[in-house]
Amino acid sequence: MKKSFYFFILFILVSSIAFPQDIWINEFSYDCADSIAGSSDGDEFVEIVAPVGTDMSNFALIFFRGTDPDVYDIYGYTELSGNISSINSNNGYGFYVFTTDLSHRLSKYTPIPSGIQILPATDNVGSSGIENGPYGGIILVDKNTSQTVHAVLYEFDSSTEIPSEISNDPDGILKIEGPFSLQKNTSIIPFNLADFPNSTPNRGLIMVGNGTYGLWTMTTGLNGSINTPGNINYSQGSLPVELSSFTASVVESGIKLNWKTETEVNNFGFEIERKTATSDWTKINFVNGYGNSNSPKDYSYTDISPKPGKCFYRLKQIDNDGKFDYSNTIEITFNKISNYTLNQNYPNPFNPSTKINFTIPEAGNVKLIVYNLLGQEIVTLVNGYKEAGDYSFTFNAKNLNSGIYIYKLEASNFTQTRKMTLVK
Repeated sequence: MKKSFYFFILFILVSSIAFPQDIWINEFSYDCADSIAGSSDGDEFVEIVAPVGTDMSNFALIFFRGTDPDVYDIYGYTELSGNISSINSNNGYGFYVFTTDLSHRLSKYTPIPSGIQILPATDNVGSSGIENGPYGGIILVDKNTSQTVHAVLYEFDSSTEIPSEISNDPDGILKIEGPFSLQKNTSIIPFNLADFPNSTPNRGLIMVGNGTYGLWTMTTGLNGSINTPGNINYSQGSLPVELSSFTASVVESGIKLNWKTETEVNNFGFEIERKTATSDWTKINFVNGYGNSNSPKDYSYTDISPKPGKCFYRLKQIDNDGKFDYSNTIEITFNKISNYTLNQNYPNPFNPSTKINFTIPEAGNVKLIVYNLLGQEIVTLVNGYKEAGDYSFTFNAKNLNSGIYIYKLEASNFTQTRKMTLVK
């Protein structure tokens, strides 16, 4: 029997911020074909991580699938039981494994350790298995409060409006009242990250990190990422943001800071701190983080009011739960520009091009124009707003005759001219 359930679309879930929690779906596998046995599946499971001693009879799993982004079918509801043991525990967290009739290959390839709580499904999920996407979903729900503890929506297109809540079941599949909110504590696994048919049982989808902040990734079969229900894939503590570079450079408007992250989990953002040889660390700005990301992210910030002399900078990376860590400290010397200057072009004489350098100590409109000896304008090299700093421009005279030319700088109340000689 197939029954459609409608989700109320409230907002795009990808941009929502969840709160930390102690129980979450940590890994699952579905639709892995056992080609040798002629079976369509063979290593299905859902692994839940919770604190050691947790009474799992307070929780249930809801399974749904979608035929399009607006209509979904609930095809399974399973009440959990048992307690989280200390077997293979990590940072005080242990494992709970839900299996189906299509989990027969686990005993051969990745057996679940003795002592880990295992619950074989007995309803239609047990016989039919976990449905493949697109638009598949698993919801871990608190039976006492009807609150969604953690939901995983897998194989969702990035342009799909994610549903925000699921209605109650009028046909009696569900045994607790809804609706079940998906506004918070929900992970999204897009189309480009999915389990594949005809794969050996090392292609589960696993969470890196913890709670709803975890970064989902597909296993590669390598050590540390192979699907291992009831075993540690990664530390169950939050992973730090992986900062791969942090640099500073002097630019025309001040000091520019650039940094790059390779991965991010639970990243609220970065406070930028500065100190000098005579002052202590001071927060000068804040840059938002990407939250969770498994791809490199580039950040930049320009300090437009650095102190002359040596400046020191560091980043204070802050998690959504308030935890923080500091980057390494970088040092750079800043010499404040105090005068307008128009330098002699180089080379001079030249053929056919030369460079003209100038310095302006404050931002403003700037003009740099080349004239002939009759006062006729030949070319305008600069005409617009410029930040304070050093500038260099190339003048190419390949279409001009040999002779003496004048170049003139106008900036604020400053004006200066110089001569240059073209020899062909």
